[in-house]
Amino acid sequence: MLSTIHQAKGLEWKAVFVIGLCEGQFPHPKAYAESAEMEEERRLFYVAATRAEEFLYLIHPRTRYDYQQGTVIARQSRFLEELDPDDYEVWEVGSNSFPSNEERTIEL
Repeated sequence: MLSTIHQAKGLEWKAVFVIGLCEGQFPHPKAYAESAEMEEERRLFYVAATRAEEFLYLIHPRTRYDYQQGTVIARQSRFLEELDPDDYEVWEVGSNSFPSNEERTIEL
């Protein structure tokens, strides 16, 4: 099943994939101006992460498309940076496998 974070409240799945975890996507750029908005984005991240019963995959791209600048290097979401590195395993997709769509995956 495919769901948005907003629709996922109260639901659980065996495996959950949260994609697009880079600055400028999650958190959304509008959240940078207000601390209350940033906390709401952080709460949504928590909601997404707690929907997984067994497997949680937190995925961020290495590049993303910006409407004004074109393809740019994507910095991982600050929410990923706030996680304790002892609590997850990092998987990196090698450039030989997916040269145009490299992603870094974190499994908690």
